[in-house]
Amino acid sequence: MDLLKDDLKKLYMRFLIPSLGSAMVMSIYTLTDAIVIGKGVGADALAALSITTPLLCILMATGILFGVGGSVPMSVHRGTGNYDKANRFFTLSFAVLAFTAIVLWIVYGFGISTLLRLMGANDILYPYAMSYMKYINMFLPVAVFSNFIAIFVRADGDPNRAMLGVLLGGAVNIVLDIVFVFPLHMGIGGAALASVLGMIIQVIVGTSHFMSRTNKLKFIKPRHVISSVGHIIGNGVPSFFNEFANGFIVLLFNIQILKYCGGSALSVYSVISNCVILFNSLFTGVGQSIQPIVATNYGAGIWDRIKKVRKMSFFTIIMMGIAFSLSGILFPETVCSVFMDMNEKMNLIAQRGVRTYFIAILPMGINLLTSYYLQSILSVRKSLCISLLRNVVLSGMAIIIFPMIFGGNGLWMVMPVVERVVLLFSIKFSDFAL
Repeated sequence: MDLLKDDLKKLYMRFLIPSLGSAMVMSIYTLTDAIVIGKGVGADALAALSITTPLLCILMATGILFGVGGSVPMSVHRGTGNYDKANRFFTLSFAVLAFTAIVLWIVYGFGISTLLRLMGANDILYPYAMSYMKYINMFLPVAVFSNFIAIFVRADGDPNRAMLGVLLGGAVNIVLDIVFVFPLHMGIGGAALASVLGMIIQVIVGTSHFMSRTNKLKFIKPRHVISSVGHIIGNGVPSFFNEFANGFIVLLFNIQILKYCGGSALSVYSVISNCVILFNSLFTGVGQSIQPIVATNYGAGIWDRIKKVRKMSFFTIIMMGIAFSLSGILFPETVCSVFMDMNEKMNLIAQRGVRTYFIAILPMGINLLTSYYLQSILSVRKSLCISLLRNVVLSGMAIIIFPMIFGGNGLWMVMPVVERVVLLFSIKFSDFAL
């Protein structure tokens, strides 16, 4: 395929459909775990899964950091015709991620008990959380590299292979989740083992791209290592925070909900957080689908094609955001009942919490896509500004301050307010970027 000349609508769909398919199945890892754990082990185990979310998000976000951080400049240099420089970014991204994965493996291996306590695990939740993380730790490098490989395979013009890997891995995950938790009674640890086995399948399929005829990714000796690594990290940091936010925000919410609302509210929030991870993955799928197209055309200076792709992607996000928001606003109890057995108290919490929180979904999608779009045209500072505001600065402040002012129910208002404020920046930055 020619990213500079092929019909844009067809090109957009060729990247969008596999990217959304991959995002959907990746989310199934999380959703299947949540549903099977909630139904097969219980509400406490589901709450413990929420405790492990920040640690899992760090692993996934690290792969995205170097995947996006390296693939965008790679695509830009391909647009200029400099394939050697493009491959140097791929090589360096891979090498630095491998080193980072080893460091994380050591930290998680020796410090997991302390990390889980820091995440908010109490005496009831700790055994469940430790059982889950035991299997994640065994195969930690696979979790780190799963996103990285998919991003580069997609950027190298093979989005269908990236989707196939995720589809096969997702199928394995779903089947083994059910088998390990129900007939084999392996508990929450069985769900974790199913997830990592699914990731292994995904990585194996993704790496087969390097033996294909269409592969243009080559390992070559990098140059200007320090400045190039700085460029990779700088360009990938906004995407890192977009993914890391799933864990950071969940961590803060876990602490505050337990403090102000109790265990039942935490179980309901666990449902919300898993839904948000699904929506976030799908929005990310749209953002990552346009990055090779936009970055390559940016390198070639073809702004007319960039504007058309941008318009199509924002239309997609708005339609998705409306549908996702309405699902929770109209059917809050139904959404929660998919994950766990509900009682009267949880129904009341869901009616208020899910309905309020889901107002944030539409602006969240627009903000996330804007961040990816700005990265693609190397407007890294604006992209980072959006990511930090919504994922760390405003959200962190609001999670702490809102319950002090409005009580425990004020926590459900945090993200709707934050995402709407950040939306103003997204509109200004994206219009200015044109």
